[in-house]
Amino acid sequence: MATYSNPQYSAANYQTNRPRYKETLVDTILAYHKRDNPGAETNVAVDVATGTGIFARQLPAHFAKVMATDISGTMLESARAGSASQAIEYVEASAEDLSFLGDSSVDVMTVATGAHWFDTEQFAAEARRVLRPTGTLAIFGYTGFGHFVDYPQCDKIIKDYGLGDDRLGRFWDRGREVLVNGYRQYHAIFTRDAWTHVTRSIYPNTIEGEPVAAVPAVVGDEPVVMDFKVTWRVLQDFLLTWSTLTLYHKEHPERENAAVAVVREMMAAAGSADMDEQLNIQWEEILLMCRPPQSSN
Repeated sequence: MATYSNPQYSAANYQTNRPRYKETLVDTILAYHKRDNPGAETNVAVDVATGTGIFARQLPAHFAKVMATDISGTMLESARAGSASQAIEYVEASAEDLSFLGDSSVDVMTVATGAHWFDTEQFAAEARRVLRPTGTLAIFGYTGFGHFVDYPQCDKIIKDYGLGDDRLGRFWDRGREVLVNGYRQYHAIFTRDAWTHVTRSIYPNTIEGEPVAAVPAVVGDEPVVMDFKVTWRVLQDFLLTWSTLTLYHKEHPERENAAVAVVREMMAAAGSADMDEQLNIQWEEILLMCRPPQSSN
């Protein structure tokens, strides 16, 4: 998304206040990669749309070579600073043009909460080109919404904030719908194009429009993607990283910061006055994995 390259957008704030992914997520992806997949290797991994490298930094312990790409040079500067002790090659490139990679050269490709900003068809074609026949593509992410276990009245408040036309909703790029809808669009493309072993897992069962019979998903009993424990204060810091907030306040510079306002609204609804109260939130997440179509030759 272009906002991430905007000088007014803080890559440092993104790096500090974005959720982290579960340490076991790489193990989950590797278990899929090696299951019923003779010849599966762990030589080369590529993390596409790496942002500040939050997930890329989990890969070097498992792969001989790790590369990570992003379209924003600003985000990559932060990624390099945060990965100085790790052997990760960062490349400024769009997801739709990975021409620095050869055909059938990648064992595992990951996209951490970024695939919704891509041209889905072009990215799928490029991923198909660069993945080895035994390769794995893992697309995963979080919607930014979730179920407040102790304060369910807040579920609607945060969704109205993020998606409502009178709040941030109309400032998102269209790709936001791809994420909110659980990457179902990607599932349809991979199924149509005969990718194999296509699996889509979601957690919890609150993702918009789920379940969908035509686009099956396994509803997990526990999260496999995110590891994000928050207080009201931490939640507010996270909401301040949303790219669309910059666009909203560019149009409404006179208004109170919308992230601060919605946290105050949720706290009032919850009857809470403690910014450091620990919250029990089941964050919405998606994990979509598949392998490239197999040659008929």
